[in-house]
Amino acid sequence: MKVIVSTTIMAVLLGVFIALPNEVSAYEQPTHYVHTKTENMTVYSAYGATISATEKNGLYSIKANIVNNRQPLEVVIFKNGQSGVLQQVLKKGVTEPVAYRDEGDRIIATIHNNAELKFVHPEQLYFRDISTSSASGYIQTLAERGIVRGRTADHFGVNDTLTRAQLTVLLVRAFGFQQVPTKQFTDIKEKTSWYGGHVGALHALGIINGKTPTIFDPNGRITRQQAILMLGRTLDAIDFVHDAELSLPYEDSRSFQGELLHHTQTLYAIGALEDSAKLYPNELITRAQFAKMLAVTLQSAGRL
Repeated sequence: MKVIVSTTIMAVLLGVFIALPNEVSAYEQPTHYVHTKTENMTVYSAYGATISATEKNGLYSIKANIVNNRQPLEVVIFKNGQSGVLQQVLKKGVTEPVAYRDEGDRIIATIHNNAELKFVHPEQLYFRDISTSSASGYIQTLAERGIVRGRTADHFGVNDTLTRAQLTVLLVRAFGFQQVPTKQFTDIKEKTSWYGGHVGALHALGIINGKTPTIFDPNGRITRQQAILMLGRTLDAIDFVHDAELSLPYEDSRSFQGELLHHTQTLYAIGALEDSAKLYPNELITRAQFAKMLAVTLQSAGRL
């Protein structure tokens, strides 16, 4: 599905679903969409999936025969007085983030695997080191969704750098991708690593590659340029299209070409990159800097 940012289209769609709250989603309903309804939920697929959906005691269960990272389902859930953040329930009651945007009386979620969803009240977090950061609002929003976590209960680590493993986990959490086993990288222990399935998901989508065909280098540090490439490729993987390309203001981006130029232009156009004289592409990216880039990207893609 192509996600196209257009003020006119979004205004029309907004008017449609407000006018008929129990009949339509935030998306128009093309005849080729397959969908099923429960009392407070509608599930859509553009891929001809066979969908089974139920809701009981605040738990929304969705199953489909072809759900994967390239063929997601769109789920509309009307809140009807429920509050908190939507999360997916895993084994033993553990919850994980799900990609969604809040439309006030309903949420519009994108799921890449069969899921059980429910509204939960997020843990109250107070990171003492974000008060003076320009990314504080973005960090707080992502933390409430469970996408980012602090170094400790009260310390986020705004100036700490990101590893390849950490960035991979953040992208999978943020976009709600389904984890995929990975066996090609000898430096990832599939059964014991906390990031192996995340690496597998992004590698299968072409978002991240190994340092060599068999070495991933999970502890390698991420530069700003590498973060741009990962976010840009993620937008490609979900078929996001931005209908405007702006000239870059950065003195140090004049040599950018091809994929790097395209993704930098897209992220700059949606506001994920600062409007400044220099981009500093080869500097290591900080956790605060990436939090802002990630939050703005999710908002533009309709997943936050």
